[in-house]
Amino acid sequence: MSLKNKTIKWLLKNAALSLKGKTILITGANSGVGYKTAETCIFLGANVIMACRNKEKAKEAMDRLIHEYPQANISIAELDIANFSSIESFVQKIKDDKTDIDVFVNNAGVFHQPNRTTKDGFEYVIGVNYLGTYYLTEKILPYLLKLSHNVVYINTISLIHKFAKKIDYNDFYYNKKYRNLAVYTRSKLCLAKYTYAIAKKHENSNVKIYMNHPGIAITPLGLNAFGKKVARLSMVFKNLFNSPEKSALSVAYILSHDFPAGSIVGPNKLFGGWGYPKINHIRKKVKTGVEELINFTQQQIISRNIINDKLDKN
Repeated sequence: MSLKNKTIKWLLKNAALSLKGKTILITGANSGVGYKTAETCIFLGANVIMACRNKEKAKEAMDRLIHEYPQANISIAELDIANFSSIESFVQKIKDDKTDIDVFVNNAGVFHQPNRTTKDGFEYVIGVNYLGTYYLTEKILPYLLKLSHNVVYINTISLIHKFAKKIDYNDFYYNKKYRNLAVYTRSKLCLAKYTYAIAKKHENSNVKIYMNHPGIAITPLGLNAFGKKVARLSMVFKNLFNSPEKSALSVAYILSHDFPAGSIVGPNKLFGGWGYPKINHIRKKVKTGVEELINFTQQQIISRNIINDKLDKN
Protein backbone atom coordinates (compact mmCIF):
# COMPACT_ATOMS: atom_id res chain seq x y z
CA MET A 1 0.00 0.00 0.00
CA SER A 2 1.55 3.29 -1.08
CA LEU A 3 -0.72 5.72 0.76
CA LYS A 4 1.19 7.42 3.55
CA ASN A 5 0.29 6.64 7.15
CA LYS A 6 -0.61 10.29 7.78
CA THR A 7 -2.97 10.18 4.81
CA ILE A 8 -4.71 7.12 6.21
CA LYS A 9 -4.95 8.72 9.65
CA TRP A 10 -6.45 11.86 8.12
CA LEU A 11 -9.00 9.81 6.19
CA LEU A 12 -10.05 7.90 9.29
CA LYS A 13 -10.49 11.13 11.23
CA ASN A 14 -11.92 13.52 8.61
CA ALA A 15 -13.46 11.39 5.87
CA ALA A 16 -14.37 8.14 7.52
CA LEU A 17 -16.55 6.46 4.91
CA SER A 18 -16.75 3.23 2.99
CA LEU A 19 -17.09 3.29 -0.78
CA LYS A 20 -17.56 -0.45 -1.01
CA GLY A 21 -19.82 -1.29 -3.91
CA LYS A 22 -19.65 2.26 -5.29
CA THR A 23 -18.34 2.98 -8.78
CA ILE A 24 -16.11 6.03 -9.19
CA LEU A 25 -15.23 7.25 -12.69
CA ILE A 26 -12.17 9.50 -12.85
CA THR A 27 -10.91 11.26 -15.97
CA GLY A 28 -7.15 11.69 -16.31
CA ALA A 29 -6.61 8.97 -13.71
CA ASN A 30 -3.29 7.64 -15.00
CA SER A 31 -1.03 10.19 -13.26
CA GLY A 32 -0.78 12.99 -10.72
CA VAL A 33 -3.81 13.94 -8.65
CA GLY A 34 -6.07 11.75 -10.78
CA TYR A 35 -4.00 8.66 -10.03
CA LYS A 36 -3.95 9.42 -6.32
CA THR A 37 -7.70 10.06 -6.37
CA ALA A 38 -8.14 6.61 -7.87
CA GLU A 39 -5.89 5.08 -5.22
CA THR A 40 -7.72 6.84 -2.37
CA CYS A 41 -11.08 5.64 -3.68
CA ILE A 42 -9.75 2.09 -4.06
CA PHE A 43 -8.41 2.21 -0.49
CA LEU A 44 -11.93 3.16 0.63
CA GLY A 45 -13.36 0.16 -1.22
CA ALA A 46 -14.62 1.65 -4.48
CA ASN A 47 -14.67 0.17 -7.95
CA VAL A 48 -12.77 2.57 -10.21
CA ILE A 49 -13.10 3.38 -13.90
CA MET A 50 -10.02 5.16 -15.24
CA ALA A 51 -11.13 7.31 -18.19
CA CYS A 52 -7.95 8.27 -20.04
CA ARG A 53 -6.75 9.41 -23.45
CA ASN A 54 -3.71 7.11 -23.57
CA LYS A 55 -4.77 3.50 -23.00
CA GLU A 56 -1.18 2.27 -22.63
CA LYS A 57 -0.42 4.71 -19.82
CA ALA A 58 -3.76 3.92 -18.25
CA LYS A 59 -2.94 0.20 -18.35
CA GLU A 60 0.43 0.85 -16.68
CA ALA A 61 -1.27 2.89 -13.97
CA MET A 62 -3.92 0.22 -13.46
CA ASP A 63 -1.24 -2.46 -13.12
CA ARG A 64 0.52 -0.41 -10.43
CA LEU A 65 -2.72 -0.03 -8.51
CA ILE A 66 -3.56 -3.72 -8.78
CA HIS A 67 -0.07 -4.55 -7.52
CA GLU A 68 -0.75 -2.39 -4.45
CA TYR A 69 -4.39 -3.51 -4.08
CA PRO A 70 -4.75 -7.05 -5.52
CA GLN A 71 -8.48 -7.19 -4.79
CA ALA A 72 -9.21 -3.90 -6.52
CA ASN A 73 -11.88 -3.73 -9.21
CA ILE A 74 -10.45 -1.40 -11.88
CA SER A 75 -11.35 -0.89 -15.52
CA ILE A 76 -10.23 1.48 -18.28
CA ALA A 77 -12.36 3.63 -20.57
CA GLU A 78 -10.91 5.50 -23.54
CA LEU A 79 -11.64 9.22 -23.47
CA ASP A 80 -9.92 12.17 -25.14
CA ILE A 81 -11.44 15.41 -23.87
CA ALA A 82 -9.66 17.28 -26.68
CA ASN A 83 -11.92 15.51 -29.19
CA PHE A 84 -15.71 15.89 -29.26
CA SER A 85 -16.08 12.67 -31.24
CA SER A 86 -14.19 10.79 -28.52
CA ILE A 87 -16.46 12.32 -25.89
CA GLU A 88 -19.54 11.25 -27.83
CA SER A 89 -18.23 7.68 -28.23
CA PHE A 90 -17.33 7.51 -24.53
CA VAL A 91 -20.78 8.65 -23.41
CA GLN A 92 -22.51 6.33 -25.88
CA LYS A 93 -20.57 3.37 -24.50
CA ILE A 94 -21.55 4.34 -20.96
CA LYS A 95 -25.19 4.34 -22.09
CA ASP A 96 -24.95 1.14 -24.11
CA ASP A 97 -23.26 -0.72 -21.24
CA LYS A 98 -25.70 0.83 -18.73
CA THR A 99 -22.70 1.63 -16.55
CA ASP A 100 -23.79 2.39 -13.02
CA ILE A 101 -21.86 5.45 -11.78
CA ASP A 102 -21.99 6.77 -8.23
CA VAL A 103 -19.29 9.41 -8.50
CA PHE A 104 -17.95 11.13 -11.61
CA VAL A 105 -14.72 13.14 -11.24
CA ASN A 106 -13.65 15.39 -14.11
CA ASN A 107 -9.99 15.60 -13.15
CA ALA A 108 -8.34 15.69 -16.59
CA GLY A 109 -6.81 19.00 -17.61
CA VAL A 110 -3.84 20.60 -19.39
CA PHE A 111 -1.55 23.60 -19.03
CA HIS A 112 1.05 25.35 -21.19
CA GLN A 113 0.16 24.12 -24.68
CA PRO A 114 1.22 26.98 -27.01
CA ASN A 115 0.54 26.68 -30.75
CA ARG A 116 -1.67 23.67 -30.26
CA THR A 117 -5.34 23.12 -31.05
CA THR A 118 -7.85 20.43 -30.20
CA LYS A 119 -9.21 17.97 -32.73
CA ASP A 120 -12.11 20.36 -33.28
CA GLY A 121 -9.87 23.39 -33.84
CA PHE A 122 -10.05 25.18 -30.50
CA GLU A 123 -7.06 26.58 -28.59
CA TYR A 124 -5.90 23.52 -26.67
CA VAL A 125 -5.98 24.66 -23.02
CA ILE A 126 -9.40 26.32 -23.14
CA GLY A 127 -10.54 23.59 -25.52
CA VAL A 128 -9.75 20.85 -23.01
CA ASN A 129 -10.16 22.44 -19.59
CA TYR A 130 -13.38 24.25 -20.36
CA LEU A 131 -14.98 23.38 -23.70
CA GLY A 132 -14.17 19.66 -23.52
CA THR A 133 -15.33 19.36 -19.93
CA TYR A 134 -18.44 21.41 -20.75
CA TYR A 135 -19.24 19.13 -23.70
CA LEU A 136 -18.67 15.98 -21.67
CA THR A 137 -20.82 17.28 -18.82
CA GLU A 138 -23.67 18.23 -21.16
CA LYS A 139 -23.56 14.80 -22.81
CA ILE A 140 -23.32 12.66 -19.66
CA LEU A 141 -25.65 14.57 -17.31
CA PRO A 142 -28.95 13.43 -18.91
CA TYR A 143 -27.85 9.82 -18.36
CA LEU A 144 -26.81 10.40 -14.76
CA LEU A 145 -30.05 12.24 -14.01
CA LYS A 146 -32.00 9.12 -14.98
CA LEU A 147 -30.15 6.80 -12.57
CA SER A 148 -32.21 5.54 -9.65
CA HIS A 149 -29.73 6.66 -6.98
CA ASN A 150 -27.79 9.75 -5.96
CA VAL A 151 -24.71 10.70 -7.98
CA VAL A 152 -21.90 13.06 -7.03
CA TYR A 153 -20.39 14.97 -9.96
CA ILE A 154 -17.14 16.89 -9.43
CA ASN A 155 -15.39 19.26 -11.83
CA THR A 156 -11.79 20.06 -11.02
CA ILE A 157 -11.02 23.76 -11.30
CA SER A 158 -7.90 25.61 -10.11
CA LEU A 159 -6.99 27.95 -7.28
CA ILE A 160 -5.88 30.41 -9.92
CA HIS A 161 -9.44 30.99 -11.18
CA LYS A 162 -9.63 33.62 -8.43
CA PHE A 163 -7.17 35.81 -10.31
CA ALA A 164 -8.75 35.60 -13.76
CA LYS A 165 -9.57 38.85 -15.52
CA LYS A 166 -13.01 39.68 -16.91
CA ILE A 167 -13.75 37.48 -19.91
CA ASP A 168 -13.18 39.22 -23.22
CA TYR A 169 -15.42 37.47 -25.73
CA ASN A 170 -13.79 39.34 -28.60
CA ASP A 171 -10.49 37.66 -27.72
CA PHE A 172 -11.66 34.60 -25.81
CA TYR A 173 -8.64 32.46 -26.75
CA TYR A 174 -6.01 35.20 -26.39
CA ASN A 175 -5.27 35.18 -30.09
CA LYS A 176 -4.05 38.78 -30.04
CA LYS A 177 -1.35 38.06 -27.46
CA TYR A 178 -1.12 34.48 -26.26
CA ARG A 179 -0.14 34.13 -22.60
CA ASN A 180 0.02 30.67 -21.07
CA LEU A 181 -1.02 31.60 -17.56
CA ALA A 182 -3.83 33.92 -18.69
CA VAL A 183 -5.26 31.23 -20.97
CA TYR A 184 -5.15 28.62 -18.20
CA THR A 185 -6.71 31.04 -15.72
CA ARG A 186 -9.55 31.85 -18.10
CA SER A 187 -10.21 28.17 -18.79
CA LYS A 188 -10.64 27.46 -15.10
CA LEU A 189 -12.77 30.53 -14.39
CA CYS A 190 -15.10 29.53 -17.23
CA LEU A 191 -15.33 26.00 -15.84
CA ALA A 192 -16.05 27.33 -12.34
CA LYS A 193 -18.82 29.64 -13.60
CA TYR A 194 -20.44 26.90 -15.67
CA THR A 195 -20.17 24.31 -12.89
CA TYR A 196 -21.72 26.62 -10.31
CA ALA A 197 -24.62 27.35 -12.67
CA ILE A 198 -25.46 23.72 -13.40
CA ALA A 199 -24.98 22.79 -9.74
CA LYS A 200 -27.71 25.25 -8.79
CA LYS A 201 -29.87 24.16 -11.72
CA HIS A 202 -29.83 20.53 -10.61
CA GLU A 203 -29.55 20.95 -6.83
CA ASN A 204 -32.94 19.32 -6.23
CA SER A 205 -32.17 16.34 -8.47
CA ASN A 206 -30.33 13.08 -7.76
CA VAL A 207 -27.08 14.59 -9.12
CA LYS A 208 -25.14 16.79 -6.71
CA ILE A 209 -22.49 18.87 -8.45
CA TYR A 210 -19.36 20.27 -6.80
CA MET A 211 -15.94 21.68 -7.59
CA ASN A 212 -12.54 20.82 -6.21
CA HIS A 213 -9.05 22.16 -6.77
CA PRO A 214 -5.60 20.79 -5.87
CA GLY A 215 -4.08 24.02 -4.58
CA ILE A 216 -0.43 24.42 -5.55
CA ALA A 217 0.66 20.87 -6.22
CA ILE A 218 3.65 19.19 -7.79
CA THR A 219 2.15 17.17 -10.62
CA PRO A 220 3.23 16.07 -14.11
CA LEU A 221 0.83 18.70 -15.48
CA GLY A 222 3.05 21.54 -14.33
CA LEU A 223 6.45 19.84 -14.32
CA ASN A 224 6.20 18.63 -17.92
CA ALA A 225 5.03 22.04 -19.09
CA PHE A 226 8.06 23.99 -17.90
CA GLY A 227 10.88 21.55 -18.57
CA LYS A 228 13.60 19.83 -16.59
CA LYS A 229 15.14 22.90 -14.91
CA VAL A 230 11.86 23.98 -13.35
CA ALA A 231 11.09 20.36 -12.43
CA ARG A 232 14.40 20.03 -10.56
CA LEU A 233 13.87 23.36 -8.80
CA SER A 234 10.36 22.32 -7.78
CA MET A 235 11.65 19.13 -6.22
CA VAL A 236 14.15 21.13 -4.13
CA PHE A 237 11.27 23.15 -2.68
CA LYS A 238 8.72 20.34 -2.73
CA ASN A 239 7.78 20.86 0.92
CA LEU A 240 6.27 24.19 -0.06
CA PHE A 241 3.77 22.47 -2.35
CA ASN A 242 0.91 20.05 -1.91
CA SER A 243 1.62 16.47 -2.91
CA PRO A 244 -0.77 14.85 -5.41
CA GLU A 245 -1.81 12.51 -2.58
CA LYS A 246 -2.84 15.35 -0.28
CA SER A 247 -4.60 17.22 -3.10
CA ALA A 248 -6.51 14.06 -4.03
CA LEU A 249 -8.18 13.95 -0.60
CA SER A 250 -10.70 16.58 -1.68
CA VAL A 251 -12.89 13.94 -3.34
CA ALA A 252 -13.17 11.83 -0.18
CA TYR A 253 -13.83 15.00 1.80
CA ILE A 254 -16.71 15.98 -0.50
CA LEU A 255 -18.17 12.48 -0.36
CA SER A 256 -18.14 12.44 3.43
CA HIS A 257 -19.96 15.78 3.82
CA ASP A 258 -23.31 17.22 2.79
CA PHE A 259 -22.14 20.48 1.24
CA PRO A 260 -24.43 22.87 -0.66
CA ALA A 261 -24.54 22.25 -4.41
CA GLY A 262 -21.83 24.19 -6.23
CA SER A 263 -19.42 24.24 -3.29
CA ILE A 264 -15.68 24.44 -3.90
CA VAL A 265 -13.32 22.25 -1.85
CA GLY A 266 -9.56 22.77 -1.77
CA PRO A 267 -6.56 23.06 0.59
CA ASN A 268 -7.05 24.87 3.91
CA LYS A 269 -3.85 26.91 4.34
CA LEU A 270 -2.20 30.01 2.88
CA PHE A 271 -4.91 31.32 0.55
CA GLY A 272 -5.96 27.80 -0.44
CA GLY A 273 -2.58 26.79 -1.81
CA TRP A 274 -1.51 24.14 0.67
CA GLY A 275 -2.88 21.74 3.24
CA TYR A 276 -5.75 19.34 3.69
CA PRO A 277 -9.14 20.02 2.08
CA LYS A 278 -11.85 22.30 3.38
CA ILE A 279 -14.77 24.15 1.84
CA ASN A 280 -13.65 27.36 0.09
CA HIS A 281 -15.32 30.73 -0.35
CA ILE A 282 -17.01 31.20 -3.74
CA ARG A 283 -16.16 34.52 -5.34
CA LYS A 284 -18.74 36.80 -6.94
CA LYS A 285 -17.06 36.43 -10.33
CA VAL A 286 -17.99 32.72 -10.32
CA LYS A 287 -21.68 33.47 -9.81
CA THR A 288 -22.12 36.27 -12.34
CA GLY A 289 -22.16 36.51 -16.14
CA VAL A 290 -22.97 32.83 -16.54
CA GLU A 291 -25.73 33.20 -19.13
CA GLU A 292 -23.46 35.19 -21.44
CA LEU A 293 -20.72 32.58 -21.08
CA ILE A 294 -22.98 29.63 -21.81
CA ASN A 295 -24.55 31.36 -24.83
CA PHE A 296 -21.08 32.08 -26.20
CA THR A 297 -19.97 28.51 -25.51
CA GLN A 298 -22.94 27.01 -27.31
CA GLN A 299 -22.34 29.26 -30.31
CA GLN A 300 -18.69 28.20 -30.43
CA ILE A 301 -19.51 24.50 -30.35
CA ILE A 302 -22.36 24.75 -32.84
CA SER A 303 -20.29 26.75 -35.33
CA ARG A 304 -17.32 24.39 -34.98
CA ASN A 305 -19.49 21.33 -35.50
CA ILE A 306 -20.97 22.88 -38.64
CA ILE A 307 -17.50 23.63 -39.98
CA ASN A 308 -16.26 20.13 -39.22
CA ASP A 309 -19.35 18.56 -40.83
CA LYS A 310 -18.65 20.51 -44.01
CA LEU A 311 -15.00 19.45 -43.98
CA ASP A 312 -15.96 15.80 -43.52
CA LYS A 313 -18.29 15.96 -46.53
CA ASN A 314 -15.66 17.53 -48.82
